[in-house]
Amino acid sequence: MSAYRKVSDFLKLWLRAYRAPFLTASVAPVILGTSVAWYEVGKINFISGLLALLGTVFAHFGANIFNDYYDHLTGCDDNNPDFTPFSGGSRTIQNGLLTARKAFWAGLLAFLLVVLIGLLLVVYTGHPALIIFGIIGLAIGFLYTAIPVKLAYRGLGEIGIFIAFGPLIVIGASYVQTGTISFLAFLASVPAGLMVMLILYANEILDEKADRSANKNTIIVKIANRNTALKIYRLILYVVPIWILISIIAGFFPYWSLIILCLLPKYIRTIKLSKKQFKDAKELILLSANTIQLQFLMTIMLAVSFILAALTG
Repeated sequence: MSAYRKVSDFLKLWLRAYRAPFLTASVAPVILGTSVAWYEVGKINFISGLLALLGTVFAHFGANIFNDYYDHLTGCDDNNPDFTPFSGGSRTIQNGLLTARKAFWAGLLAFLLVVLIGLLLVVYTGHPALIIFGIIGLAIGFLYTAIPVKLAYRGLGEIGIFIAFGPLIVIGASYVQTGTISFLAFLASVPAGLMVMLILYANEILDEKADRSANKNTIIVKIANRNTALKIYRLILYVVPIWILISIIAGFFPYWSLIILCLLPKYIRTIKLSKKQFKDAKELILLSANTIQLQFLMTIMLAVSFILAALTG
């Protein structure tokens, strides 16, 4: 085997184990928070922004692989016959590509890199309060499935994801640039966090049987009715554009934020898709895919609107 092939296989394994394709859920909120700061103060520091982005990426990596590790220990992923590209974990442990021990140490390494990047960011920006953001983020990422807390097993995973990928990342990225807690960043963080929460929510519908067998009491398991779960999905989806439009009308968001209306056709398609009569859980894969796309596009377009407003004065 050539050296190139070895490196390629190594990268493929670890990108799969860390679930790199899901990074859109964390990268977009960082860009949004940075854009809000640009809009508010008229400038940004690209180095501190890049460090914030790297720290968030490694935190997301670590959370993902710790999730796989603890869902393996509880049997949740091992007993999931309906896994999909969007749910059921990376399957690296289940397929024998990684031992559970290696997965744990890989998570620890990712979190260690977060700590190092965070300390560098504190020194570079002179904002020691960033340590608080880091501690909260790592705590949510680890305790999401870590025994004995297991937030996701107690019906608290969804709110944890909302906080971590919404207010924590968006306000944190803004704080990196300005050194102040921004109310505008909070307003922008709500739709961002709700969209990431909807990604988790849609995937939990796919994982309902496995989660129930492992006593993982997600909101979907507690609802115990797919039609009701999908109605709640649509309700949250309605809240996102309404929140943005109210923020524009109230004068908090720039009029450029109306560009999210370009996503109206995709919103409508996603809502129609959620109203289908699904005979099998795997038929919901398309809903998960649409939710992921919508989350990224909505968050990035909102970020672009703040950038355009900053550039046009």
